[in-house]
Amino acid sequence: MPSGHTCARGACAAEPSDVGDFDPKSYWEERLEGTYSLGGVGWLGLGEPFNRWMYRVRRRVFARTVRNAASELRDARVLDVGVGTGFYVERWHELGVRDVSGIDLTDVAVAELSGRYPHDRFEQADITDGTGNLPAGEFDAISIMDVLFHVVDDDRYARAIANLHSLLRPGGVLILTENLLHGDWHRGEHQVSRDAGWILGLLDKTGFEVLTRRPLFVLMNTPVDSRSRLLKGWWWLLMNVMARARWIGGAVGAAVYPAETALTAILREGPTTEIVAARKRLA
Repeated sequence: MPSGHTCARGACAAEPSDVGDFDPKSYWEERLEGTYSLGGVGWLGLGEPFNRWMYRVRRRVFARTVRNAASELRDARVLDVGVGTGFYVERWHELGVRDVSGIDLTDVAVAELSGRYPHDRFEQADITDGTGNLPAGEFDAISIMDVLFHVVDDDRYARAIANLHSLLRPGGVLILTENLLHGDWHRGEHQVSRDAGWILGLLDKTGFEVLTRRPLFVLMNTPVDSRSRLLKGWWWLLMNVMARARWIGGAVGAAVYPAETALTAILREGPTTEIVAARKRLA
């Protein structure tokens, strides 16, 4: 994860966001045009072989979370926000959903996925600006995976949560991933890791009830919410190995994968990115 200046707990919520000249649409448009693959939407510095193992973990954790949070999915109306290469569109279909819509900042993602999934609906839209042509209050479930921590402006972040809430029907479920810190915020040019209390408080204030919260990763992502020297040392070693020989990422990912799947199933909180399921309150 990008490093940046830190903010005292809760302070950043009341201070203007330092977003500079970052243009997220241009950034992701260029990135996906250059590498339209899991490696392109994943962590570029770790290489595609390791990223593929990370996405195997995401697949298992996402399926488990959705099954626990939602009941009958076959007739559900689902939206994926930040569709990218369509990884979670495919996951929803695997879970039996037939009606999937998607939005993305980039034209390249919308064009690619409209051709790949002709029976689904995709449009270019920014959830921090509005809801585009999407119908309000009609979705049974929305996923927004590895997107929100890339919203560097706090006011736009709050608008995104409000817009997601407006799209769900009462009782609908939001599935999101976030870095829920227990300490100082970490701000980078393209990413912000925020305090858990601020994020969960915003969900509550907007009208969501948190159903589940579990680790998305434990060993396979930066331990941004841990003071463990062992975990930080492991990650330092992993990053140095990948920097010298990214091809080894496939072997490292395969070796760590069994432990990662077990830990994400057992632990209730993790040292890095977590997955959250929240229900829109009925009233």
